[in-house]
Amino acid sequence: MKIEFRIQEKTARCLDPRKGFAESRVRVEIRWDPLTHESARVSHFVGFKLLPVDFSREIQESRTRCPFCPERMVDSTPKFPPDLVPGGRVQRGEAVVFPNLSPYDEHSAVAVMCRGHFISPSGFTPRILSDAFRACLDYFEHIANLPGTDFPLVCWNYMPAAGSSQVHPHLQVYATDVPGNLLGTELAASHRYFEAVGRSYWTDLIDQEELRGERLAARGRHTAWLTSFVSLGPLADTLVIFPETRTMKELSEEALEEFSRGLAQNLGYLEAQGVYSFSLGWFPGPPRGDHFRVHVRLTPRLYIAPQVWCTDTPALSYLYREPFMIRTPEELASELRSVILLS
Repeated sequence: MKIEFRIQEKTARCLDPRKGFAESRVRVEIRWDPLTHESARVSHFVGFKLLPVDFSREIQESRTRCPFCPERMVDSTPKFPPDLVPGGRVQRGEAVVFPNLSPYDEHSAVAVMCRGHFISPSGFTPRILSDAFRACLDYFEHIANLPGTDFPLVCWNYMPAAGSSQVHPHLQVYATDVPGNLLGTELAASHRYFEAVGRSYWTDLIDQEELRGERLAARGRHTAWLTSFVSLGPLADTLVIFPETRTMKELSEEALEEFSRGLAQNLGYLEAQGVYSFSLGWFPGPPRGDHFRVHVRLTPRLYIAPQVWCTDTPALSYLYREPFMIRTPEELASELRSVILLS
């Protein structure tokens, strides 16, 4: 078994009215994820430009009723039962973790990341990020010995295009014994790879990407920053792998600090590119086994046509589960190399 970066090229033909109905040819790629073998497409939207979206009205109007702002949080958000979390809430720096009133699982929480109602992507400092993620880890420690908490998950929906119902920056936090379809597929495929070759797929992937030099953006002491060969979002994903970390419990303070520095730089780059929304998710390994490594996926989100609120999840990706990329991961990696500076 080997890691294969498989691409099939196709050409679409049409008589193009913009060229007097002369024949036009557009190259399309189909790619297969080297771990899961699931397919995705690189489709070239002719003349696509990321158009700005003005959220100023929504930001201002939501501020007056936001339950996560400091002046309302104490009275507007729930508390954990004392047998789960003494004191009812978890706090670290500006970050506060409390139960989710609309839970996704038995142990489901929300982490408000900061006091500010709105922060643009470039405004997230390494300290805000590391405190927020560390507060989530503190919550997980409280429930670590309870059944059904094998997979502690943290995800971030930033602004409406990513499905966020609140402007105020917050994370979804939950621990579960049902890791979800993508993580479950990755776990099974990683285990098969480990059984076949005796090594972790994730560390081999880093080695392969270093040799190829196409999608490796940065390498730190604790993290490797790649762009995903098969991305879930149209503008290509950043994939951050912790090569020495199997579970969230093993995540060191130094590794989290390095990740937070790189993430702050990455978010600043996204804003400079006109990205106004993103999704982020942590993918942890199981409590036992050496086949998996913790990694994070960062996916820019957008409205393809904001004038009609056209989302980036058409039937192809939403119903057929077939992602499409407007921008290649290789293009993104070439730009991130000058942005993510970890030392």
